[in-house]
Amino acid sequence: MRRTTRNPQAFTLVELLVVIGIIAVLISVLLPALGKARQAANLIDCQARLGQMGQAMSIYTTINKGLLPWAAIDRPPGYTADQESTWWWFMTLGEIMNKNLLRDGFAKSLSPIFRDRDTIQPPDNNTMTTQGGGQQSLFWVNHYTANPRVLYDSHDPDNAPAVFHIGASILPAERTQRKIGSVRTPSNVFVIWDAPQIYDQGYNAYGSAASMDGWAMDSKTAYCFGSPNVSPASYDLPSPPGWIPNGTGGGRALQKKYNIDLRQAFTLPDGWLSHMRFRHMNNTTLAALCLDGHIETRKVGEFKIKDYCTNYK
Repeated sequence: MRRTTRNPQAFTLVELLVVIGIIAVLISVLLPALGKARQAANLIDCQARLGQMGQAMSIYTTINKGLLPWAAIDRPPGYTADQESTWWWFMTLGEIMNKNLLRDGFAKSLSPIFRDRDTIQPPDNNTMTTQGGGQQSLFWVNHYTANPRVLYDSHDPDNAPAVFHIGASILPAERTQRKIGSVRTPSNVFVIWDAPQIYDQGYNAYGSAASMDGWAMDSKTAYCFGSPNVSPASYDLPSPPGWIPNGTGGGRALQKKYNIDLRQAFTLPDGWLSHMRFRHMNNTTLAALCLDGHIETRKVGEFKIKDYCTNYK
């Protein structure tokens, strides 16, 4: 009878199972580390994007003798929704970063700088649902919001109505572009930060945190959270993420509760928006650009009133 000789270089079944088991253990150990590394890389990428926005803003203020861009301002009469009847801060900064942004005087695209990696990326040339239920072509996508205390937000600077809407909280004396030198705390105050996406708006964040500003409004001095009736300690409280009933109470819990992307605009209590999205590092961290150009981060629940108020002491 012929005997077979075992190949000394071959693996037995037991040896193969041991090797496979070791590989499986290594994968289970490495995958979480790789996931955290990818999340950290996306946060760094977001910080780099905010840094480029800061550079564009610095160029704008230099060219315009210290004036900061408008957060939002109406175009002259005759512009339709398809023609961007409102001109936003990201269009201003985008034009500085990308000279091909404008087409026939209208924004038909937007720099990819404003698309964050930790968001759902919409297809180009997408459409959005208007408040009237119709469809409108989507020419640009933005995932960030601006501080209306720094970049003034006035859809109609010459005739703001009495009822609250975007821009209505700007007093007549303040209906002008703000100068960078008028901001008391440029090294601390946030000017642009991560915001929730709104699906029915074509995956866009709302451009300005106007409703977040409204609850803290001082009726005597526009964009000045410095009422004598407010304790200085209030500046250190976590801020509500938007216009939420019952004043400043529960800001930490509300930041966590509304750390979501919205299916439709104005779907929070009383129809207001959230303006904070802690979308990095597994939905725990927000990145923000300070007016002096440096970048800071905040954990969910730790975005404080003093982070966007421009005159706290």
